Amino acid sequence: MFKVLLVVSIMAIGSVAPARATTYDSLTFAEIVARADVIFVGEVTDVRPFRLRTRDGSVIRTRVVFRVSEPLTRGAGVVEVLEFLGGEIDGVGMAVADMPRFAIGDRRVVFARRERSINPIVGFTQGLLRVAPDASGIDRVWTLDDRPVAEVASIGALQERPSAAPAIAMPLSELKARVVRALPAARRR
Repeated sequence: MFKVLLVVSIMAIGSVAPARATTYDSLTFAEIVARADVIFVGEVTDVRPFRLRTRDGSVIRTRVVFRVSEPLTRGAGVVEVLEFLGGEIDGVGMAVADMPRFAIGDRRVVFARRERSINPIVGFTQGLLRVAPDASGIDRVWTLDDRPVAEVASIGALQERPSAAPAIAMPLSELKARVVRALPAARRR
């Protein structure tokens, strides 16, 4: 009963405050590569929320474990663990607007920072791409909101361009090659 009242109270308080979206600067592909400490292609193998005690109380964070299939930077491990602010434990949740969500089995291209933050993904969601095979089995790259990544210039500052033909998602192999080519210039910054 107490949990239900707590959740209802939080919902009531939250409904009084104005709704806000998470905002962040648009980054170019080169900036995303340059700001990332680790870049890899991996599959989510575990998603686990946990409570973190702070001096001001406790918060909920979610630990996401990736099995790295293709490291694109030195230092990427066989397994990478990233932590995000928010999650749900025993029916009590904490959410951050626009925070990426993960499910076991998700395949992602990840551009991440190793420092502790509310979200380690470079550019909040800009450095997180979805990988899915097309009808012929070729792995292609998509944004989290299911827009095809047709060129690296569309990563980060995604802007709709009028086109007579629908965009075709870039093959994962092409994106990996572009990342590898961009790394030397990014590391000199």
